Amino acid sequence: MKRVSGAIDRSVLNSVMGMLGKSGIDHVGLSARAGLGGAGLFISPQSTPLMIFTTMLELASDATNDPALGLMLGDTWGYRGLGQHAEMVLTAPTLGHGLEKFARFFPTLQGSTSCRLSVEDGQAKLSYRIAEHAVRTRTQDAIFSEASFHSLLLAALGHDWQPNCIDFEHRNDRGLSTFQHHFGCQVRLGQRENAIFLPADLLNKPMKQANSERHWQLVNALQSRASNLQQNVDLPTATKAWIVATLCRHCQIDIHDAADEFSMSLRSFQRELDQAGTSFRSIRDEVRGGIASDMLRLTNLPIPDIAEHLGYSELSAFSRGFKSITGTSPGQFRRELPRHV
Repeated sequence: MKRVSGAIDRSVLNSVMGMLGKSGIDHVGLSARAGLGGAGLFISPQSTPLMIFTTMLELASDATNDPALGLMLGDTWGYRGLGQHAEMVLTAPTLGHGLEKFARFFPTLQGSTSCRLSVEDGQAKLSYRIAEHAVRTRTQDAIFSEASFHSLLLAALGHDWQPNCIDFEHRNDRGLSTFQHHFGCQVRLGQRENAIFLPADLLNKPMKQANSERHWQLVNALQSRASNLQQNVDLPTATKAWIVATLCRHCQIDIHDAADEFSMSLRSFQRELDQAGTSFRSIRDEVRGGIASDMLRLTNLPIPDIAEHLGYSELSAFSRGFKSITGTSPGQFRRELPRHV
């Protein structure tokens, strides 16, 4: 059985990158760190590994020292960023009907993720949780997602509506007062999943934009898409993403840890990579070489800082490794190639 890992629709990443740029954030430098600077590590026009998307959000939050950055991005992206998925909700006969379909077809937007609508004790809950163990950095993603879901519910229920409660998985209370002010309700941290709560009777509310013909066109389109597309990437691509995310967390890139993160034995992990025509070492070298090239070309970071980011304990080891991949030293590479900073 071939292992796959979650991915997210590429349009979501592109939108977030655009918002970061408009906010004055160095999205080019962040892209270089996240393996998106042009080295070709992740070339699919349709999707991006979920680990890369969540890592990019965390890098942006760290760079701006803004623990609530995902809130700004999700609110700006809004329900319109959800595209057909949001339109399907707003053209449904009732809110509950629309949200049920939204949760059902969410995997066509983002893989390895649980999105559910449930009802208990008079409360409806729209929940969201990345189900993939290997996606370690997910705080800003949760905030971004809950903000966009909140925007969708405001569009459906009116801008004076407020949730009963918001739950987040993460425990870090930095930004808690900002979240409570934005959502206008209690915000609970350290919960099992991310969720928005609302009175269950609101699920029966007719949608002002209800349009049966358009709604079912969208349902059928997403049903067809679900039959042909689940947002996933293969194991070699997921391994690239894991190495990128691990480097960005300043952790060691070890093959035993990688196998464990994908819930595989070391032997099975190596065998599946071998069957795909590659190896962990080859992928590691490709990632390091690609990110090094992008960081040398797109940032002003000193070469020792780049070496440290890539997990090299000594500058000489980085120089040897880079030269073995590119045929030139990091310094010569930076001097000879045009840079666009």
